Amino acid sequence: MSYPNYPIDFDASPILTAALRLQNQKLPSAPTWLIFCPQASLLKHAVKRWRGKPVAGFFGETYLLAKSKNRVAVAGKFGVGAPVVAVLVEEFAVWGAANFVLLGVAGGLQPTLQTGDLVLADTAVRDEGTSHHYLPPAKTVAASTKLSAKLETAVHTAELSCHTGTTWTTDALYRETAVAVQHYQKIGVQTVEMEAAALFAVAQHCQVEASALLAVSDSLAHGVWQPAKEPHVATIQLIRAFDAIVQTATEAGE
Repeated sequence: MSYPNYPIDFDASPILTAALRLQNQKLPSAPTWLIFCPQASLLKHAVKRWRGKPVAGFFGETYLLAKSKNRVAVAGKFGVGAPVVAVLVEEFAVWGAANFVLLGVAGGLQPTLQTGDLVLADTAVRDEGTSHHYLPPAKTVAASTKLSAKLETAVHTAELSCHTGTTWTTDALYRETAVAVQHYQKIGVQTVEMEAAALFAVAQHCQVEASALLAVSDSLAHGVWQPAKEPHVATIQLIRAFDAIVQTATEAGE
């Protein structure tokens, strides 16, 4: 049986669209950048440090960052997983955002990765369902090379180091089996999380740019789950990376 169950015509028009849902929303001028902040602590920092102004009408919480000259917005408290990210990318793209960044935590798959290490995901394994409703069948989907290069420059300017590689996106947190982890380890996959593949696929569908910068939190690299001994380390790294990215977007006038 193929997936999705009903064959998709990718050129067909959906009945409900993001534009239709938002047509009566009174939204401010759109930012150029939209940063997804799944961790509550990162969202709190973003709103306080960059003077976030709430924007109603979207799932979770969305804020325009005044100190970025409203060029950057952040979204958080929307839950986890691919479907909600897909909905938000479509809606934020209709609003007018052009660059989408996922800035969150992920599980480490390689033994060399430590808590707090940053991984710039240039590719995502499509082991979730959402991306298959947006792109033809394929094992992986790529991030935007243009936007990824900007993120890499921003973190290096802030004297942060980061790895680059593939992330494994799955819908099933409690089905990350030892054999699957071993498989992805062998082919060099760096991390596991629940959103990146959908983000990249929907962005391609909407003809916008998307990338993901992930901080390693827990580890599955040794066949057992190892929670982070110092989880705040990943949060600190995300905050430093966030500030660097917003600063870059603000100074570049993008």
